[in-house]
Amino acid sequence: MAYNAGNSSSIRREAGACDTQGRLIKALSALWLRHSQAEISVRMIAREADASVSAIDYHFGSLEQLFVHAQHAALMEASAWMNGVFEELRVLPLDTFPMAARASLLASLIEQWTCDQRSLALAWREAHAAVAANPALCEPHRQWTTLWRNLWSRLCREVGFFPNEELLALFFDGEASQHLIRWHRLLDRALLDETVAALFHFVEPSSAPSSVIRVQYQDLAERQYREAFGAREEFTAIDAAAAAILAEEGLASLTFRSVARRADSTLGAVSYHFGSKSKMLRLALQGVYEGSSTAPTLTLIDAMPSDPEAATEAVIESVIGGHEPLLRALDEVILNLSRDEGDRALCGVIRGFRDPVGGALLAKFLGENELTSPSLVAVFSSVVRGFGHWGTGLAEEDARDLARTALRIFR
Repeated sequence: MAYNAGNSSSIRREAGACDTQGRLIKALSALWLRHSQAEISVRMIAREADASVSAIDYHFGSLEQLFVHAQHAALMEASAWMNGVFEELRVLPLDTFPMAARASLLASLIEQWTCDQRSLALAWREAHAAVAANPALCEPHRQWTTLWRNLWSRLCREVGFFPNEELLALFFDGEASQHLIRWHRLLDRALLDETVAALFHFVEPSSAPSSVIRVQYQDLAERQYREAFGAREEFTAIDAAAAAILAEEGLASLTFRSVARRADSTLGAVSYHFGSKSKMLRLALQGVYEGSSTAPTLTLIDAMPSDPEAATEAVIESVIGGHEPLLRALDEVILNLSRDEGDRALCGVIRGFRDPVGGALLAKFLGENELTSPSLVAVFSSVVRGFGHWGTGLAEEDARDLARTALRIFR
């Protein structure tokens, strides 16, 4: 009897420990829907999980290890979802489907991933952000990369979904991260359909792809943006300092104190000027957007070689080497806006982002300006954005080979 009672107590303790661990993992996953990992504190997780503050160290050893366990749970769910996608599509004769039908299926997959599986999609994006900030947290990102690579390989090679699995993988990654931003749901989906169609039109030329939705989307977003925020000239030196820190050092470095140092101002003046951290971030995002869209980095464009192959290598080097911190800042902007629909004017212009740098690069690659429609520029931008994510989850030479294969079609 004594043995059985002791054994029963041990089972209850183990069950209690597993329950607490599970609640902590679910709590962190739930918080990713509303906050970046950099914003999440031990107290926030404990409150969400209805657990003690010490429970994280007791059960996982550190917040970083809880992050790894929560990522593992998300990876298991994502793997099940991907297997379901494959089983649904493998029964279809996709290799006989016309281009428009396969484009429609890809757009539906992006929509399902970013909407129906939104919690998993944001966990996936947090893996991107985590490894960019801390290379020691590379394992979850590597596992995400492996999962996606296996799915696209199976769909392209076994089912005939698309002729270039590397291009499809990077495009899906970049376009899905963009589609996580919600602005105008009807137009968001129409923009997605048009962009995916532009990819298929380019890979399997039939007729000129449409850019009607994108042009109207961008114009409407720009008008609402100007109505909400006014002209760039209204910015002060403090606003400019915040934008520069976000672009050069990333979201984690953007604090009242860092802005005060950069602007050669006082902490009190900066706090009074912004009033809140959320307003500081909004104005910094506005500065980053305007600095990269209405005043493109002409020196970057001019520095790119005219030879398409050499230009491809220059793009790869910029992304892998992190020589263009603005790319990372924009990625953080996109992830931040994926959670914050309050900044609707910014959501619109970033979701339908005008990318003059990408357009100029694509014109150099193709050598024919008439081919560089707004929709095709968006395709190219999504591929480069996707490469920025995948590049940190692969060995450097593997990443270079992936990008060369994916970008070859643009040369």
